[in-house]
This record gives sequence, C-alpha cells and structure tokens, in this order.
Amino acid sequence: MTGPFTAELRDSLEGARYIYVTTYSQAGKPGTVPTWCWLYDDALYFTTQRASLKAKRIRNGGRVTVNVGTKDGPAFEGHAEWVDDRPDLEAAILRSYRRKYWVLVPLWMGRYIRKGLLAKTSVLIRILATTR
Repeated sequence: MTGPFTAELRDSLEGARYIYVTTYSQAGKPGTVPTWCWLYDDALYFTTQRASLKAKRIRNGGRVTVNVGTKDGPAFEGHAEWVDDRPDLEAAILRSYRRKYWVLVPLWMGRYIRKGLLAKTSVLIRILATTR
C-alpha cells in the first residue's frame, strides 16, 4: 500500500539535490545508485536509461529504498514504476531540472535527457512511499 510522504520527509526531498535509490534483484540482492530527483504530487520522479540495471529491476518488481541527500540520509521504502506516454510530466521534470541543476541541465544534460525520453531510450520513474 502506498501513501503520501510525511511532512519531514517532504521537506528533505524538496531540498535534496540527489537521492540514493536502492533497487533489488528478484533474489533480493540490493544495488544503490545516486540520481537527480523531482518531487511532484506526492510522488518522487527521476529519469534513467531503459536498459539500465535499475530500470530492469524496477520493471521486474518495483521495490526500492530511497535515501535522501546522502547514502546515510533520511530513508523510506517505496514502490517504483515506469511512467510512459506522459509528455506533460517529462516536460515538467525538465523544467524543474533546469531550475534545480541550473548549470548542467542547460549546458548538456537537458538535451541528453530530452532526447532519451523522446527516443524512448530513457524512461521516467515514479516512486511512491509504501505504508505498512
């Protein structure tokens, strides 16, 4: 079951430049990578290559653990899923990234992310917090 982020976690996510996403293999083996993030409508988003290990693990199960800011930052358990055919969200995440990561996105990464989403070599990932 998923639910909204706590106020404290939402504040941490809004101020974070990075999250550390741990995905799990079908056998339960974890793998953690840092990524940029975007908080929108009680969900956390990021983009990744469709062929990446984290994208494959998310597609196969969706269980994630997210640490905010650093590997040891505030953490939550979540469920991640691919978000396809949402150009409105893709455009909004790119606008947000331009403001948040103002040097890298306008100079290089924005074009790379946009091209990947348009070519369907990248995918938008949505993470919702899980509740017990």
